[in-house]
Amino acid sequence: MAFNAMWKPGRQAVAGMQGNGSANPALVIYLDPDSLAILPPSDPAEWPEFIRLLRQIRDSADELAVFLDKHKAVRDDDARPE
Repeated sequence: MAFNAMWKPGRQAVAGMQGNGSANPALVIYLDPDSLAILPPSDPAEWPEFIRLLRQIRDSADELAVFLDKHKAVRDDDARPE
């Protein structure tokens, strides 16, 4: 897997769905200061693959969060004075 760009989110980074209930929904990630919008294909026939991608993003984000939580606990333990 190749990466063309890497973004490091700032302190004000947030993510959410934009256009809830509208004809143009999107997953938007405000990275502070950059933004990334992931738009569904205009052809509903392509939505199943897009839905698969969204679920992969969700699952991968959860996996990363669990990993970071686990390693944060280890780092917190290492930082405690004895």
